[in-house]
Amino acid sequence: METPSFTKTANVQLAKAMMDLLPPSASITHQYATACQALHLQREQVVSTLERNWDLQTHRETAREQLVEYYHQISSPPVSTIMVAGNKWLGSKFEWRDALGLGRACKDSCGRLELVNIVYNIGVASAACGREVISARRRADSLPEAKNYFAEAAGAFDHCVELVREGGFDPPYNPAKVNMELKEEALQALSGVMGAYCMRCFYEKAREDGKSPGVLAKIASQCSLVYDRASELLKDAMAAGGKSLQRWMTGWRVYIDAESSYYQAQARVHAADHAKGGEPARELAHLKSAKSLLDTVYATSNSTSAKL
Repeated sequence: METPSFTKTANVQLAKAMMDLLPPSASITHQYATACQALHLQREQVVSTLERNWDLQTHRETAREQLVEYYHQISSPPVSTIMVAGNKWLGSKFEWRDALGLGRACKDSCGRLELVNIVYNIGVASAACGREVISARRRADSLPEAKNYFAEAAGAFDHCVELVREGGFDPPYNPAKVNMELKEEALQALSGVMGAYCMRCFYEKAREDGKSPGVLAKIASQCSLVYDRASELLKDAMAAGGKSLQRWMTGWRVYIDAESSYYQAQARVHAADHAKGGEPARELAHLKSAKSLLDTVYATSNSTSAKL
């Protein structure tokens, strides 16, 4: 299992004249001032978090919580009124770099790209938390918890797609110049991968609970289909995104394909067990081969995404 990496903040400049543009009412001005101070503080925490080594469970959860808090701050009035409304005259400037450092910093004058990057990073943090939970398996509810994290990540990437389609960017959204992670096809692929991880957790939990072979066969088969769908979305993203996305997603797609073959082999073993016939030895040999391929792909993967 692999999860994406955080995008990185490169620079931020909030106009000093912002307060001069606020309504004359003292109460409203105080409300804006309080909101802007909170925005500054939360963004500084987010930047600090993304610049640290986040490869620790507690840090991943902290990153997720800070990102969610900052998202609520920047997407809610009164801050959203001045930060995400396309008001270029406010002079707010943000810059973001992609996670792999393959492109130039993307400039943002209205806070819209800032919002999309934050939502994207919420998805990354949720996926990282899910990966940590599923690898540790310290509690009986680890798999359902991991499933919820991956579902949250899928929802975050889907929300990014919605924000991209809504537009309102300044400068205008340009797929050729935006961070490669924020291309619509890449976001859809990431959502598909997170959906596959959800299905994996569902299958593993069913197996832990001792479900019947017939039930496990159906779930494993569905799991394989979801992985196939994720692979197709990765393929579409690679075709639409050029060399940068190809470099990022090629190894990932190979791993997803190996996972699909593994769960299809699991489905065949369960089906043979359910039918009490067929050739179980043959199906077990096929499963062993699929597992060997999966282990090989994992061991030799040079993907820049973090792996489970």
